[in-house]
Amino acid sequence: MTTHKYDRPKTILVIDDEPGIHRALELLLMPDFSIHTALSGMEGLHLASVISPDLILLDLVMPQMSGMEVLKRLTRAGDAIPVIIFTAYGSVDSAVQAIKLGAVDYIEKPFDGPKLKQIMMECLERRKSFQSLSSRQDIIGESPQIMKVWQVVEKYGPTDLPILLQGETGTGKELFAKAIHEISKRQQEPLVPFDCSIIPEALFESEIFGYKKGAFTGADAHKPGHIYLADKGTFFLDEISNLPLQYQAKLLRVIQERQYIPLGATTVETIDVRFISSSNINLEEAMQRGAFRSDLYYRISGVCIEIPPLREREGDIELLARYFIAKEAIQLDKPNLEISDVSMVMLLSYPWPGNVRQLKYAVGAAAASADRVVLPEHLPSNIQQGISVFLEGNGKVRFDLSINCDLTKPIDLKELEKKMTADFEDHFISEVRKRLSINQVELAEMLGIDSKTLREKIGRKTRIQK
Repeated sequence: MTTHKYDRPKTILVIDDEPGIHRALELLLMPDFSIHTALSGMEGLHLASVISPDLILLDLVMPQMSGMEVLKRLTRAGDAIPVIIFTAYGSVDSAVQAIKLGAVDYIEKPFDGPKLKQIMMECLERRKSFQSLSSRQDIIGESPQIMKVWQVVEKYGPTDLPILLQGETGTGKELFAKAIHEISKRQQEPLVPFDCSIIPEALFESEIFGYKKGAFTGADAHKPGHIYLADKGTFFLDEISNLPLQYQAKLLRVIQERQYIPLGATTVETIDVRFISSSNINLEEAMQRGAFRSDLYYRISGVCIEIPPLREREGDIELLARYFIAKEAIQLDKPNLEISDVSMVMLLSYPWPGNVRQLKYAVGAAAASADRVVLPEHLPSNIQQGISVFLEGNGKVRFDLSINCDLTKPIDLKELEKKMTADFEDHFISEVRKRLSINQVELAEMLGIDSKTLREKIGRKTRIQK
């Protein structure tokens, strides 16, 4: 029989200057837990680095180094060890401050033994589930902004509340939807995505609800809908803002009643699913314009999680760039592949309207072109040219364009103009849609082009990135 890490007793580190507390906790927690003790903050920090405990019980009031300072040092060291605070009766304000610094919970002295054990077990179980998420390996980032998102995911993921993920294209909304599902009580059931942005209006009902044989011309066999496949699991409505109003009403009824009727059927099907939705535009603004139903919005946004754009994630651009380069180096069999300082500066100064997805494709293409060092000329032309976007207020956006040209080589002005136009057009379309929070149909109308032409332009950008 295979022994897993969590089959062994959990290692608990008690940092408290009262020996009596150590003895009381040893009597209370052994042999269910392996207990290590420290009488000072400095001793506790040393032990934490040596034994890597599963949980720390930390007293806030200690001489020489306070529990608050110990907590700060643990946080700065990047240790993801959960900490439960011991605080004196009535000192709730200090406990709240400790929670803000990263502690997972607190208990007042003199503590209740069974209550403390319950808090500890719940904390350890959450950590076990959360750390085992495969999606945590897919979402790279250590910025305070992305850590804040993880905190909300960890808090509400285990519940059955409907969750709305809002963020720009390429920020990783689908990966976070996967993380929420993996930590939920439905984790053993399927996560079924339904991309609302690519399903033609005429096929919406048949794709989401399914159909019976003979329901329409060409329906030669029964086909279950996406929502049927998600029964007992999670139904992920990706880019829900693209749903036309008439289908928003149909979806609302399904969410409210937990029932639907497949096309061509006469009997009602009942479902048990959790709904997670995503949108790359602000749905509250769309709701105010009448482009999104308010009753549907309130049904899908039990919890609203804002995924920050890459340009606002402190330090994550360089972290992600080096991660993608290392990954590409393995795939391309270029073990010594590096990136030049100048190239990194270009990556750091670029606004990344396509966010992490755009950075991944840009670095991937550059790595394929480079021999041993990713140089500026290996980066996509729009990054070399430095197309930047600035908000000036009153709804105005300024696009700045700088061009890098190698004057030692022949220059094809027509080809240069073509590339500049395409790059600028891609950025303009992305920014207009993002700043005005409008869907593809509205954007096409605003730009004076039909939806097909707009899809071709967006598709061209995607093909270039790939």
